[in-house]
Amino acid sequence: MCRLLRHRFRTIAVTVFLSVMILIGFPTRAEAMKAPKAIAFDPSATAVNVAAIYETTSTTQKSTMKSIKGTTKAFKKAPGYGGSAVLQSDDGNRLIVLTQWQDLASYQAAIAPPSTESSKETKTAIAPSRTVVFEISKAQTAREGLIPAIKGKQAVVEFSEFKLKAPEDQAKVAASAEKLISSTLLKQPAPQSVVLLNSTDSTDVALMATWNCTADFAEGEKPPEFDALDAEIATLVDADQHLYDVVGILPAEVKKPKESEES
Repeated sequence: MCRLLRHRFRTIAVTVFLSVMILIGFPTRAEAMKAPKAIAFDPSATAVNVAAIYETTSTTQKSTMKSIKGTTKAFKKAPGYGGSAVLQSDDGNRLIVLTQWQDLASYQAAIAPPSTESSKETKTAIAPSRTVVFEISKAQTAREGLIPAIKGKQAVVEFSEFKLKAPEDQAKVAASAEKLISSTLLKQPAPQSVVLLNSTDSTDVALMATWNCTADFAEGEKPPEFDALDAEIATLVDADQHLYDVVGILPAEVKKPKESEES
Protein backbone atom coordinates (compact mmCIF):
# COMPACT_ATOMS: atom_id res chain seq x y z
CA MET A 1 0.00 0.00 0.00
CA CYS A 2 2.80 2.42 1.02
CA ARG A 3 4.70 1.48 -2.15
CA LEU A 4 1.63 2.29 -4.25
CA LEU A 5 1.17 5.65 -2.51
CA ARG A 6 4.84 6.54 -3.02
CA HIS A 7 4.53 5.70 -6.73
CA ARG A 8 1.43 7.87 -7.10
CA PHE A 9 3.16 10.71 -5.23
CA ARG A 10 6.16 10.54 -7.55
CA THR A 11 3.87 10.58 -10.60
CA ILE A 12 1.98 13.62 -9.32
CA ALA A 13 5.24 15.41 -8.38
CA VAL A 14 6.78 14.81 -11.81
CA THR A 15 3.59 15.99 -13.55
CA VAL A 16 3.51 19.21 -11.49
CA PHE A 17 7.22 19.83 -12.08
CA LEU A 18 6.90 19.42 -15.85
CA SER A 19 3.84 21.65 -15.92
CA VAL A 20 5.71 24.42 -14.10
CA MET A 21 8.75 24.08 -16.40
CA ILE A 22 6.53 24.32 -19.47
CA LEU A 23 4.89 27.48 -18.12
CA ILE A 24 8.24 29.07 -17.26
CA GLY A 25 10.45 27.80 -20.03
CA PHE A 26 8.25 28.03 -23.11
CA PRO A 27 6.61 31.17 -24.55
CA THR A 28 2.89 31.53 -24.91
CA ARG A 29 1.33 31.39 -28.39
CA ALA A 30 1.05 35.18 -28.39
CA GLU A 31 4.73 35.54 -27.48
CA ALA A 32 5.77 33.03 -30.10
CA MET A 33 3.81 34.87 -32.79
CA LYS A 34 5.32 38.22 -31.81
CA ALA A 35 8.39 38.51 -34.04
CA PRO A 36 10.70 41.54 -33.84
CA LYS A 37 9.91 44.20 -36.43
CA ALA A 38 12.51 44.42 -39.17
CA ILE A 39 12.98 45.26 -42.83
CA ALA A 40 15.53 43.33 -44.86
CA PHE A 41 17.81 44.43 -47.69
CA ASP A 42 18.27 41.31 -49.76
CA PRO A 43 20.55 41.99 -52.75
CA SER A 44 18.94 39.12 -54.64
CA ALA A 45 15.48 40.72 -54.41
CA THR A 46 14.09 42.99 -57.11
CA ALA A 47 12.49 45.45 -54.69
CA VAL A 48 13.17 49.18 -54.87
CA ASN A 49 14.02 51.23 -51.79
CA VAL A 50 12.71 54.79 -51.70
CA ALA A 51 14.34 57.37 -49.44
CA ALA A 52 12.08 60.35 -48.71
CA ILE A 53 14.49 62.90 -47.24
CA TYR A 54 13.29 65.74 -45.01
CA GLU A 55 15.62 68.60 -44.16
CA THR A 56 14.86 69.76 -40.60
CA THR A 57 16.28 71.72 -37.70
CA SER A 58 16.45 70.78 -34.03
CA THR A 59 13.23 72.79 -33.52
CA THR A 60 11.28 71.43 -36.52
CA GLN A 61 12.33 67.78 -36.46
CA LYS A 62 9.67 66.75 -33.95
CA SER A 63 6.79 68.46 -35.81
CA THR A 64 7.98 67.02 -39.13
CA MET A 65 8.05 63.57 -37.59
CA LYS A 66 4.46 63.97 -36.39
CA SER A 67 3.37 65.12 -39.83
CA ILE A 68 4.77 62.15 -41.76
CA LYS A 69 3.35 59.44 -39.48
CA GLY A 70 -0.03 59.42 -41.22
CA THR A 71 1.54 59.09 -44.67
CA THR A 72 3.72 56.19 -43.56
CA LYS A 73 0.77 54.32 -42.04
CA ALA A 74 -1.26 54.85 -45.21
CA PHE A 75 1.41 53.00 -47.20
CA LYS A 76 0.87 49.82 -45.19
CA LYS A 77 -2.26 48.82 -47.10
CA ALA A 78 -0.86 49.79 -50.51
CA PRO A 79 -0.25 46.94 -52.99
CA GLY A 80 3.45 46.15 -53.34
CA TYR A 81 4.46 47.73 -50.01
CA GLY A 82 7.30 45.80 -48.36
CA GLY A 83 8.04 47.75 -45.18
CA SER A 84 9.48 51.03 -43.95
CA ALA A 85 11.84 52.52 -41.40
CA VAL A 86 11.85 56.07 -40.07
CA LEU A 87 15.36 57.40 -39.42
CA GLN A 88 16.01 60.47 -37.27
CA SER A 89 19.44 62.11 -37.44
CA ASP A 90 21.12 62.73 -34.11
CA ASP A 91 22.12 66.27 -35.17
CA GLY A 92 18.46 67.25 -35.72
CA ASN A 93 19.05 68.20 -39.36
CA ARG A 94 17.37 65.36 -41.21
CA LEU A 95 14.69 62.68 -41.28
CA ILE A 96 14.55 59.81 -43.75
CA VAL A 97 11.52 57.64 -44.41
CA LEU A 98 12.93 54.56 -46.12
CA THR A 99 10.22 52.48 -47.78
CA GLN A 100 10.46 49.24 -49.76
CA TRP A 101 8.29 48.37 -52.74
CA GLN A 102 7.85 45.35 -54.94
CA ASP A 103 8.69 47.53 -57.93
CA LEU A 104 8.73 51.17 -58.99
CA ALA A 105 5.19 50.98 -60.35
CA SER A 106 3.86 50.00 -56.90
CA TYR A 107 5.47 53.05 -55.32
CA GLN A 108 4.24 55.40 -58.04
CA ALA A 109 0.69 54.08 -57.65
CA ALA A 110 0.85 54.59 -53.88
CA ILE A 111 1.85 58.25 -54.15
CA ALA A 112 -0.51 59.09 -57.03
CA PRO A 113 -3.07 61.78 -56.13
CA PRO A 114 -6.29 60.11 -54.94
CA SER A 115 -9.45 60.53 -57.00
CA THR A 116 -11.46 61.27 -53.85
CA GLU A 117 -10.85 63.63 -50.98
CA SER A 118 -7.72 62.54 -49.11
CA SER A 119 -7.50 62.08 -45.37
CA LYS A 120 -6.39 64.78 -42.98
CA GLU A 121 -3.06 63.07 -42.39
CA THR A 122 -2.28 63.05 -46.11
CA LYS A 123 -3.47 66.61 -46.65
CA THR A 124 -1.38 68.07 -43.83
CA ALA A 125 1.74 65.97 -44.37
CA ILE A 126 4.93 67.89 -45.05
CA ALA A 127 6.46 67.09 -48.43
CA PRO A 128 10.00 65.70 -48.45
CA SER A 129 12.83 67.96 -49.59
CA ARG A 130 13.70 65.29 -52.14
CA THR A 131 12.99 61.66 -52.91
CA VAL A 132 15.53 59.15 -54.20
CA VAL A 133 14.66 55.69 -55.57
CA PHE A 134 17.47 53.22 -54.90
CA GLU A 135 18.28 49.70 -55.98
CA ILE A 136 20.55 47.48 -53.90
CA SER A 137 23.89 47.12 -55.66
CA LYS A 138 25.72 45.09 -53.01
CA ALA A 139 25.26 44.07 -49.40
CA GLN A 140 27.62 42.43 -46.93
CA THR A 141 27.13 41.28 -43.36
CA ALA A 142 29.53 40.76 -40.46
CA ARG A 143 28.72 37.06 -40.52
CA GLU A 144 28.07 34.87 -43.54
CA GLY A 145 24.59 33.54 -44.16
CA LEU A 146 22.74 36.57 -42.79
CA ILE A 147 20.54 38.97 -44.71
CA PRO A 148 21.20 42.67 -44.05
CA ALA A 149 18.34 44.23 -42.12
CA ILE A 150 17.27 47.05 -39.84
CA LYS A 151 15.96 45.32 -36.74
CA GLY A 152 13.89 47.13 -34.16
CA LYS A 153 13.72 50.67 -32.86
CA GLN A 154 17.02 50.28 -31.01
CA ALA A 155 18.94 50.15 -34.30
CA VAL A 156 21.46 52.80 -35.33
CA VAL A 157 22.10 53.64 -39.00
CA GLU A 158 24.88 55.56 -40.68
CA PHE A 159 23.78 56.83 -44.09
CA SER A 160 26.31 58.42 -46.42
CA GLU A 161 25.10 59.94 -49.69
CA PHE A 162 27.30 60.71 -52.67
CA LYS A 163 25.28 63.09 -54.83
CA LEU A 164 26.69 62.95 -58.35
CA LYS A 165 27.65 66.07 -60.22
CA ALA A 166 27.29 64.15 -63.52
CA PRO A 167 25.09 61.03 -64.02
CA GLU A 168 27.68 59.33 -66.25
CA ASP A 169 30.02 59.02 -63.24
CA GLN A 170 27.71 56.76 -61.23
CA ALA A 171 29.57 53.53 -62.07
CA LYS A 172 32.94 54.98 -61.03
CA VAL A 173 31.55 56.39 -57.79
CA ALA A 174 29.76 53.14 -56.95
CA ALA A 175 32.97 51.14 -57.54
CA SER A 176 34.90 53.42 -55.20
CA ALA A 177 32.15 53.28 -52.56
CA GLU A 178 32.05 49.47 -52.79
CA LYS A 179 35.69 49.35 -51.65
CA LEU A 180 34.63 50.93 -48.35
CA ILE A 181 32.32 48.07 -47.38
CA SER A 182 35.01 45.65 -46.17
CA SER A 183 36.90 48.32 -44.22
CA THR A 184 33.69 49.47 -42.53
CA LEU A 185 32.92 45.94 -41.33
CA LEU A 186 36.38 45.82 -39.71
CA LYS A 187 35.78 48.96 -37.65
CA GLN A 188 34.84 48.72 -33.96
CA PRO A 189 32.17 48.42 -32.88
CA ALA A 190 31.50 46.55 -36.13
CA PRO A 191 28.15 47.09 -37.88
CA GLN A 192 25.96 44.05 -38.57
CA SER A 193 25.70 44.99 -42.25
CA VAL A 194 26.69 47.48 -44.93
CA VAL A 195 24.55 48.08 -48.03
CA LEU A 196 25.53 49.87 -51.24
CA LEU A 197 22.64 51.63 -53.01
CA ASN A 198 22.49 53.11 -56.52
CA SER A 199 19.74 55.52 -57.51
CA THR A 200 17.67 54.49 -60.52
CA ASP A 201 18.10 57.93 -62.13
CA SER A 202 21.93 57.87 -61.83
CA THR A 203 22.06 60.94 -59.57
CA ASP A 204 23.03 59.29 -56.29
CA VAL A 205 25.07 56.55 -54.62
CA ALA A 206 24.69 55.73 -50.93
CA LEU A 207 26.27 53.55 -48.26
CA MET A 208 24.20 52.41 -45.29
CA ALA A 209 25.74 50.72 -42.24
CA THR A 210 23.49 49.29 -39.54
CA TRP A 211 24.05 48.44 -35.89
CA ASN A 212 21.08 46.55 -34.49
CA CYS A 213 21.27 47.76 -30.90
CA THR A 214 22.51 50.79 -29.00
CA ALA A 215 23.94 48.33 -26.47
CA ASP A 216 26.74 47.70 -29.00
CA PHE A 217 28.29 51.00 -27.91
CA ALA A 218 30.00 51.98 -24.70
CA GLU A 219 28.70 55.07 -22.92
CA GLY A 220 29.40 58.13 -25.05
CA GLU A 221 30.69 56.01 -27.93
CA LYS A 222 29.50 56.61 -31.50
CA PRO A 223 29.70 54.45 -34.62
CA PRO A 224 32.85 54.96 -36.71
CA GLU A 225 32.40 56.98 -39.89
CA PHE A 226 32.87 55.62 -43.39
CA ASP A 227 36.31 56.15 -44.89
CA ALA A 228 36.62 58.78 -47.61
CA LEU A 229 36.28 57.93 -51.29
CA ASP A 230 39.38 57.87 -53.45
CA ALA A 231 40.61 61.46 -53.82
CA GLU A 232 39.92 61.61 -57.56
CA ILE A 233 36.40 60.17 -57.16
CA ALA A 234 35.58 62.52 -54.27
CA THR A 235 35.71 65.47 -56.68
CA LEU A 236 32.82 63.96 -58.65
CA VAL A 237 30.30 64.11 -55.80
CA ASP A 238 28.89 66.13 -52.95
CA ALA A 239 29.18 63.86 -49.92
CA ASP A 240 26.68 64.06 -47.05
CA GLN A 241 26.92 61.73 -44.05
CA HIS A 242 24.60 61.52 -41.05
CA LEU A 243 24.07 59.22 -38.09
CA TYR A 244 20.46 58.16 -37.45
CA ASP A 245 18.42 56.55 -34.74
CA VAL A 246 15.67 54.23 -35.95
CA VAL A 247 12.48 55.60 -34.39
CA GLY A 248 9.91 53.45 -36.19
CA ILE A 249 9.61 50.32 -38.28
CA LEU A 250 6.43 49.36 -40.09
CA PRO A 251 6.68 45.97 -41.83
CA ALA A 252 4.27 44.89 -44.53
CA GLU A 253 1.03 43.28 -43.41
CA VAL A 254 1.10 39.51 -43.47
CA LYS A 255 -2.27 38.23 -44.59
CA LYS A 256 -3.48 35.22 -42.66
CA PRO A 257 -4.40 32.30 -44.90
CA LYS A 258 -8.06 31.42 -45.09
CA GLU A 259 -9.23 28.23 -43.42
CA SER A 260 -9.78 26.59 -46.81
CA GLU A 261 -6.17 27.34 -47.75
CA GLU A 262 -4.81 25.97 -44.46
CA SER A 263 -6.66 22.64 -44.77
